[in-house]
Amino acid sequence: MGSRGGNEWRCGTCGEPHQGLVTVFGAQAPDVWLQASATERKAGELSGDVCVLEVGGERHYFLRGHIEIPLIDSPGEVFSWSAWVSLSQESTQKIADNWDDPARASMPPVFGWLCNELPYETPTTSIATHVHNRVPGMVPYIELDPSIDHPLVREQASGISLHRLAEINKAVMG
Repeated sequence: MGSRGGNEWRCGTCGEPHQGLVTVFGAQAPDVWLQASATERKAGELSGDVCVLEVGGERHYFLRGHIEIPLIDSPGEVFSWSAWVSLSQESTQKIADNWDDPARASMPPVFGWLCNELPYETPTTSIATHVHNRVPGMVPYIELDPSIDHPLVREQASGISLHRLAEINKAVMG
């Protein structure tokens, strides 16, 4: 989890002071990994960046990336959902072949499906995405399909207020 720092700020929406908001939340694995049997997980692979899992005789490939949402009250700052997307075997192989190459940032984006349920009223799994690679050491950028009518997609396109960030913090941390 990343944090916005210990600075206290007063919310223009609710008038309450807030402090030290987390600016990165994420899942440790794709939801399908968490739902898999112990046998399936033992036969699979999970690292901080990639996951391979065989379910029902089919091999599935996942990559972790960030869904970045601009903070409109703090120009230049973003909130990120660290999330997993499913990719084709071909896309996964292409990324793996170029993982340590700084030129991977210029690779065309690859199609994927969001594989984590995030705390929104409308389900977030299976939102279409385009995954943009960045230079080694930087988590890939997940661009949500802008044609989909979903609150998460609208937030990525338009940004969120610090008040909304505080609501997300409360939803995730209680």
